[in-house]
Amino acid sequence: MEFLTKLKSPLAIILGLLVITGGWQLYQVWAEVPSDSDYLLITNAPNLKLTPGEIREVALTIQNTGDGSWWDGNVLRMGTVFSNGIADRPSIWTTDSWLSNMRIAPVGLADKSVKPRQMATFKFTIKAPTKTGLYKEYFQPVLEGNQWLTGTPIGLALQVGEASEVTIQEVQPKLIRINRTTQTGEWIENGYIVATLSVSTGKSGYTTPAGKYTIFNHIENAYSQEYKLWMPNWMGLKSVTRGIQGYGIHGLPYWNVRTSKFKEGKVYPGGRLYTAGRLYEGYSHLGKAMSHGCIRYGVGESAALFAWAENGTPVLVV
Repeated sequence: MEFLTKLKSPLAIILGLLVITGGWQLYQVWAEVPSDSDYLLITNAPNLKLTPGEIREVALTIQNTGDGSWWDGNVLRMGTVFSNGIADRPSIWTTDSWLSNMRIAPVGLADKSVKPRQMATFKFTIKAPTKTGLYKEYFQPVLEGNQWLTGTPIGLALQVGEASEVTIQEVQPKLIRINRTTQTGEWIENGYIVATLSVSTGKSGYTTPAGKYTIFNHIENAYSQEYKLWMPNWMGLKSVTRGIQGYGIHGLPYWNVRTSKFKEGKVYPGGRLYTAGRLYEGYSHLGKAMSHGCIRYGVGESAALFAWAENGTPVLVV
């Protein structure tokens, strides 16, 4: 037992069998884990290969490696995150087994707790998109209404389609691909699609031009004098062939308004969302071509993209 006392943070990853009084008894052997990690991944689904639209069950098991805190099973969830760890990424892989497009509940933990050294398992199904390609999903456990648990995001690699069908994305560190037909934006890392999100590109008469661009600047809050609107998380685009034309990627534009006149979280006529003192234009337009030429993302998604895409990141509009 002296051996066990010399090890630090507890983590049950190997099960040992010892003979005690003539019988077999199960013991846990502890290994060291980072002191700032609340959890550790014990089991993960292997790299998955699915056909377009196929539904498959997967399971993730994590262990409580925190400093003594118990996890309340009624609020413990597996949440989606972006590859850089920013929380709440709307997933396109959801099925009815998910609580929402951002949350998954654990198995058998209603009215129970997960104590330190104990484990929690999340079993759920994923539905492959119809488009062939290489994808990665990222997850992180969260105590809903309390805090996200600290640790390395959990990655799940997916291949959709046979190898001969999969079009390998241009392999570079990062690429943003905007599809005007589907009104979606894909974030691609080293050939893997790590996020597929709804966007809003230029409407008729203001069509966002197809082509290759790069991001040349970041402005946390840009202002449009023409439309009298703020454009959060602005990233200016420079065309490879035509230079700077005034187009950019940004979050939903907004007005600062009097809080007494609006209700938090309410969507007003015209698809305008009020939250935190701002009235956002075009909240209901995501997934539709409704902008004046720029590429709009949702409020949280644009902040995540702003942090993810450095200056020089290529953008392909098709």
